[in-house]
Amino acid sequence: MVKSTDHHAYLEVITGAMFSGKTRELHRQYSVFKSCQFNVQVFKRDIDDRYGKDEIKTHDGLIFDGKDVFISKDVNEIEKKIKKDTDVLMVDEAQFYGSEIVEKADKWINNGKIVVLTLLPTDYRGMTFGPAGDLLAKADKITQVFARCLHYENGVYCHKPATRTFRTKSDIKEVVVIGGSEMYEPRCRQHHFFNK
Repeated sequence: MVKSTDHHAYLEVITGAMFSGKTRELHRQYSVFKSCQFNVQVFKRDIDDRYGKDEIKTHDGLIFDGKDVFISKDVNEIEKKIKKDTDVLMVDEAQFYGSEIVEKADKWINNGKIVVLTLLPTDYRGMTFGPAGDLLAKADKITQVFARCLHYENGVYCHKPATRTFRTKSDIKEVVVIGGSEMYEPRCRQHHFFNK
């Protein structure tokens, strides 16, 4: 199969609360692009070590091909690692890159790259998470994925669509704290409590 050389560049943002399947959707798209012979690079921040330092893995165990995965400390390092023949740039957990990623994403698109990012739209407090607002505003396509609310009361889980991330450890006040189900759970608007 020969890929089309006439693809158009665009920005897609895959967004949702933790455990909503953002990285799973990124992996699905990665597989589609690879099957169509696109050259794909996938980046993640070096601080995200939940499933190992050198790989990207979904919560349910899907792993990206290691030869396409690149670890970076900032967007400038992404820039240095972009290969000339790359068609698609994917960035997992884009909120960890700060506001610099907004301008760089525009540059990559203007250079003919398809850019697909995952990000948390809000932090555990319900506030816009870093560059999320600007990236969502600039997106050509937004794919919102949902988890189910895990608030448990009177022997029953809520299970409404979860759009927020709740930090279960209220003694930790830093905004960026890397963790998984031991520290976070998806919640609906009604059950997202934040104690200031």
